Amino acid sequence: MTEDDTTPTNEPATIEPDGGRVIESTMKELDLTGDGDPDGYRSVHTEVRELDIDGDGVADLVETVTISETALDVDGDGVLDVITTIETSETTMDFTGDGVSDSVEVTEIKTIAYDIDGDGDFDITRTEVLTASGISPDDGGKLTDVETSGVRLYGLDTTGDGKIDDFVVEDVDVEVLEEGDGEEN
Repeated sequence: MTEDDTTPTNEPATIEPDGGRVIESTMKELDLTGDGDPDGYRSVHTEVRELDIDGDGVADLVETVTISETALDVDGDGVLDVITTIETSETTMDFTGDGVSDSVEVTEIKTIAYDIDGDGDFDITRTEVLTASGISPDDGGKLTDVETSGVRLYGLDTTGDGKIDDFVVEDVDVEVLEEGDGEEN
């Protein structure tokens, strides 16, 4: 609205999500060799963000982000040889207010880096980005119209100077299993 007029403007209202609630945050040492000295570390951090768009007190959009990281000194020389990071983001939307997700989107980013020659520089990196999304049209929450995509990127330091010299990019087939699919335990 303008100062001298009570007519609303056509500009969208800004929507500010809350800072999120941390539901898990852990860090632990890993002893791969059993000698009592840490050979690596693993951390997991999960945070949930909720957004009530229509102001009814019920979250219409919920995003859960989990980041897990692992760093390992495989050969015991005190220099990290492998680092992995996995970030998963799941966003559910309930725009009908019935408590059932109308839409779901999941993104997973996996990165792993290797120091093959032990010089402290990572010689091979691999990053994979996978996404899946679907809608749930009034059928008890079962997702339909599921779309998936994925890409994998490799980086190689072929000269040993600590800089990535070559890249390889490839598409990845993403398979979505519904409840009841897969092998029985």
